[in-house]
Amino acid sequence: MALGFRRLFEPLTIGNFTVRNRIVNTTHGTGLSDARDVRYLQERARGGAGLLGVHASAGIYSYAIGAGPRTEVPEWDGKALSALSPEGIAHYDDSVIPWMRRRAETVHAEGAACYAQVFHPGAGRHGASAGPAFAPSAVQDPYEAHMPHPLREDEIEELVWAFAHGIRRAREGGMDAAEIHGAHGYLVNEFFSPYFNRRDDRWGGSRENRVRFALAIIEAARTMVGPDFPIGIRVGVDGDGDHRGLTVEELAGVCHLLGPHVAYVSVSGGNYAGFGDGMELAYVSPWYKEPGFNVAASTAVKAAVDVPVMVTGRIADAALAESILAEGAADMVGMVRALIADPELPNKVREGRSDEIRMCLGMSECHAIGPHRVPVTCAVNAAAAREAEMEIIPAEVRKTVVVVGAGPAGMEAARVAALRGHHVYLADARRSIGGTPALLALDPNRRNLRDHAVYFETQLRLLGIEFMLGNEVTAEELVEFAPDAVIVATGGQPLVPDVPGIGAPSVVHALDVLRGAMTAPRVVVIGGFDKHLGPPTIAEFLVDQGKEVELISQQFDFAQGVEDGTRLPLFQRLRTKGVRVSLLHKLSRVDADAAIVTDTFTKHDRRIDGASVVLACGLIPDDRLARALEGHVPEVHVVGDALAPRRMMHATLEGARAAMAI
Repeated sequence: MALGFRRLFEPLTIGNFTVRNRIVNTTHGTGLSDARDVRYLQERARGGAGLLGVHASAGIYSYAIGAGPRTEVPEWDGKALSALSPEGIAHYDDSVIPWMRRRAETVHAEGAACYAQVFHPGAGRHGASAGPAFAPSAVQDPYEAHMPHPLREDEIEELVWAFAHGIRRAREGGMDAAEIHGAHGYLVNEFFSPYFNRRDDRWGGSRENRVRFALAIIEAARTMVGPDFPIGIRVGVDGDGDHRGLTVEELAGVCHLLGPHVAYVSVSGGNYAGFGDGMELAYVSPWYKEPGFNVAASTAVKAAVDVPVMVTGRIADAALAESILAEGAADMVGMVRALIADPELPNKVREGRSDEIRMCLGMSECHAIGPHRVPVTCAVNAAAAREAEMEIIPAEVRKTVVVVGAGPAGMEAARVAALRGHHVYLADARRSIGGTPALLALDPNRRNLRDHAVYFETQLRLLGIEFMLGNEVTAEELVEFAPDAVIVATGGQPLVPDVPGIGAPSVVHALDVLRGAMTAPRVVVIGGFDKHLGPPTIAEFLVDQGKEVELISQQFDFAQGVEDGTRLPLFQRLRTKGVRVSLLHKLSRVDADAAIVTDTFTKHDRRIDGASVVLACGLIPDDRLARALEGHVPEVHVVGDALAPRRMMHATLEGARAAMAI
């Protein structure tokens, strides 16, 4: 075992079962089909995690009120639908038991333990559902914004037994434990919270009354699963805002009452509302939230209970995880996004290969399932949720492969091609690898991106890849070199609006600003049509330098393609720092001493005097090399922004797929 990680790899007993180490792959929706989901879990169990949560969508029914059948999700052509899974995974009837059993058997075969989470969204119910939302009181969730039905006494009793049956199904499905979801603004959490729970009966008011719902669930479940089956609970503080009810102190008090009745407590933080108003912390935290931000809460909870405590919250680094355990802030660490990025993280740490870990960058592409209803994915791990498709298979014929461009697509292409046994050269006009993310890492707000290039520097050298850096490779040189295949990952060129005066000295490109290009004290950032983070990111970079900044976007919003837990707090920071945001505006003209912008609705022009113009309008593909190589090299593959500028996850995936195709 690697030195310095003794506590991380100590076994831990939870109720009547033992986990091999303290690393937990906590529950999360994957949006995957059955076979893909099983393989996804298998990869993380095989990678060495000690405990795995199985799916976050194991919900009880939502229609406990009103007419109609008791079902969690609407049906289409007789098939249950779920926002979190194409197969409508739910805990509302016994059909889920074989589903769970497949996962339990898979995880156990790899030496890990597993638990199922039982949840109900309460007021946070998805708006696409046909039935009403309901909650302890008539208080809206700020994200979904429905006015929920306040539960009657008989409806609460019915929900208690529905949760209890969900726990029973977890046991019958072979799970080692069941977890009640009492965090993130969902139903059980709403009962805990003085903000959501404004009842004046036995279910609300005092702390003892607000905990009664969770305790009633556990008591009912015990009549079905007996005294020994471990039942845990997930809890969490509400976040950073000041208008919620669950502070660290209040949460510790709640857990003190829960402690004698549960096998463990999992401490999270943030809530569903953070995706709606940006004023609260979203439960999936972005890269600029400090790592381990829930440790203060877990420390307080650990002092209040006598059972194991788990903590989550941007714990992507094994050294941080070890320190949390060493300080007594928790007994287990949830590292779900770190394990999405690198399922082998536990094994690599245990074997002394920490420098080979592919670090999570906190970009929350994995949470795009929430706002965009797509399967889980990852900006840095092309194989996440594609484990079978992207399994590395040795090439039948070893070929010479040249990868041109050492950004995300090119580096991943080189890595995968080398793993398959090809002889790989990696070329780039720059003297270092990393591409645009390495440049963005010059921004103090994006230092997290440094880990990406560091990982690839280690991997590519271990794989024996030959570097050709510092000179631009031409098509003629490549033809003369005569490789079997060329992967073109040359990225994109800045998109320049076709407006009068665009070539003026006052106009600079966003990436040139990061390289040190000078701007005037007053700056206009032009965002164009793209729905990416570039415009607000460069706006924040400039305002942090003391500039007066105005952000112009032709959209009705900005960065709409980005996960809301990242986008909305960024908007909040821009507002707080004084960035003026002008939506539905476009750049019309650049004069010698001013920028002219136009309201796209009213067509009214506005003059901004004395301003530099920073273009952050996105990219256009730079595929010139690929076109020049056509017909002269046996195989040419174009990937990433050179094919079509999009996001980092697309570049990473296309680089891997190109290498798999050779």
